[in-house]
Amino acid sequence: MRAGTLSFAEPAHSIEHNEAGLKLVLVLGGQLDYQLQSGGAVNVEGPAFHISLSETPFAVSHCYAARQALQYLSVRMPMDALHDTFGAELGSLARRIAPATRQAMATANGRAGKALQALGRQIMLCPLAGPLRQLYLSGKALELTAAVMDGLADTRTHAAAPGTRQLRSLQQARDILLQRLHAPPTLPELARLAGTNASTLSQGFRQLFGTSVFAYVREQRLELAYRMLASGNISVADAAHACGYTDSHFSKVFRQRYGVSPSDMRCA
Repeated sequence: MRAGTLSFAEPAHSIEHNEAGLKLVLVLGGQLDYQLQSGGAVNVEGPAFHISLSETPFAVSHCYAARQALQYLSVRMPMDALHDTFGAELGSLARRIAPATRQAMATANGRAGKALQALGRQIMLCPLAGPLRQLYLSGKALELTAAVMDGLADTRTHAAAPGTRQLRSLQQARDILLQRLHAPPTLPELARLAGTNASTLSQGFRQLFGTSVFAYVREQRLELAYRMLASGNISVADAAHACGYTDSHFSKVFRQRYGVSPSDMRCA
C-alpha cells in the first residue's frame, strides 16, 4: 500500500509499470489524467476510485496539473496472491469489475461515496506504529477493496453526472464548506454563494460526493478533529471548539464515528 499527497510546481508526467494483479487507487482530493496502453486518457477527480485487474504486466501513464495537491492511496495485490486466495473464483472478480470485457485486463472507475472516503481517511490518519500499524493497514486495505468491489454494481446504475456548470457550482459549494467548517452556511445560503438553488445543490451534492451536505460537514469536522487529536498537540476542548462542537456533543459523535473517546485519542 502507498498513500500520501503529491504536488508539482509545473505540469508533470510519469509512467508506472505494474505487475499482473489487482490495483486500486482512491483519490480523496485533487485530480489527474491517466492512460492505459489499451485506451484513451481518463480524468479522475476526487473523491473517486479506479480499480483494475490484469492477467499480464501493464503500464499506466499519469499526467498531473501544476500547483494542485493530489491526495491518494493505492492498494496492490499480485496475481499469485489472488490465485492463492480466490482460486477458480478469480474470474468472478474480473466480471464484477467489467462484466462485458473479454480482455486480459478489467477496469472500472467510480465516485467514492461517504463510506469509501471514511475508510480512506482512516488509512491516511492511522495513529499506530510498528507491527500494529502494518496489521491495521493490511486489514483496512482488504476492507477498502471489498467495499469498492461490492459497490461497483451500484455505481453503474447512478444517474448521469452533473454538467460542467453544475459541477463547478458543486465544487465551489464543497470548497466553501471546507473553509467554514466551524460555522458552515445554511443550505439556502450555500446555494446562493455557489450560484445555484437549494434543491439542485442538495441533489447534485449527494450524487457527486456520495453524501448529503449536512453529513459531509459532520464527516469533515470529525476528520479534522481526529487529525488534531492524533497530533497530540491540542486538548479535547480546543479540538471540539475548532470544529464547531460543544464538549459533550463532540465526545458522543466522536465515539460513535471512531469507536474511541476523544480523550483516549489524546492519550494514545
